[in-house]
Amino acid sequence: MLLEVLFILLVLQSQVLTVESSSSSSESDESSERDEEHNKGSSHQQHWGYHDQDSWLSSYEDCGGKSQSPINVNTRQVTYDPRLPVIHLEGYDLTDTPPLSLLNNGHTLQLSLPNSMRIVRGFRQIYVAAQLHFHWGTTEVPGSEHTIDNIHFPAEIHVVHYNSKYPNLSEAASKADGLAVLGAFIGIGLHENDNYEKILSALTDISREESNTEVPAFNIRHLLPNSLERFYRYNGSLTTPPCFQTVSWTLFNDTIRVSRRQLAALEDTLKTEHDKLLSRNFRAPQLLHNRNVLTSFQTVAAAGSARGAHLSETEDDNIKEASETQGKYFHRGCSGYCLWSSLCSHTVGLLNVCISATEKVLKV
Repeated sequence: MLLEVLFILLVLQSQVLTVESSSSSSESDESSERDEEHNKGSSHQQHWGYHDQDSWLSSYEDCGGKSQSPINVNTRQVTYDPRLPVIHLEGYDLTDTPPLSLLNNGHTLQLSLPNSMRIVRGFRQIYVAAQLHFHWGTTEVPGSEHTIDNIHFPAEIHVVHYNSKYPNLSEAASKADGLAVLGAFIGIGLHENDNYEKILSALTDISREESNTEVPAFNIRHLLPNSLERFYRYNGSLTTPPCFQTVSWTLFNDTIRVSRRQLAALEDTLKTEHDKLLSRNFRAPQLLHNRNVLTSFQTVAAAGSARGAHLSETEDDNIKEASETQGKYFHRGCSGYCLWSSLCSHTVGLLNVCISATEKVLKV
């Protein structure tokens, strides 16, 4: 009798172990399937592109939000706020520090930045630099992401910072107060830009996707406009997937100038997968959805002045530059992007600009 009881207990224990093993195996299989699907999703998501931007929403729901970037800045509808504090940068001069890593990630040209670079004034918190990158177009299509009065610039630089209350960029990216990006427009001037050349001279070394190199450290402040006092401010998002709506945007009014050769290097050197040219890496302007765009300076509409929102230097300098420039021309005072081979005209505020192919003069 005792032996029969022991035999029954052994059989029951064996069945229990079999069930537990089966359950554990099933859970393990389900976990593996989830991991595999996650990895597949990540792999798929890494291959988003600019050619079909509407498809971003299928993988990244934030890309369909109501606080998306970039936007068009309508200078007649911005709100002048004299209380906006001037941006103050610290640690941007990296001269005599270790080299910086420059990467072609298949979507942009990205320069990694040390966490010693910070925005120490201009926001309620201190923001730490993480990286800077660029957006550009082609010879025919200007490639800035943001527009001013519906006018594109040839290119745009973004310096990405994260809130110092978070340990790193990845952790901060999804937080409501996580990011602050400094944006500036890049146009065409008469002369080479020595500071931009420190980056652009290395492009041939990283022409293929995921290739990287090191460039000597330098003063990153020199990549931004001379004056940081005139800017636009609004709440928006990352302009690439996952499109987190966590960015406080600062767009500087003054533009930066590079030579036509330098812009061409940016447009024509880098490649994506399958050896395709990396160009037109900009997102289309997104709807404002009643967001308020603030400005630290009085625009034409606010001040009743005849000076355009983007006239920070004398017209004499611009007229001289217009008369001497050949080929594609970018007017520093405004955001026009013109060909000498055709008549180009646009309006910024109350300023009418017209560049003639035959006269090669700027008429104000």
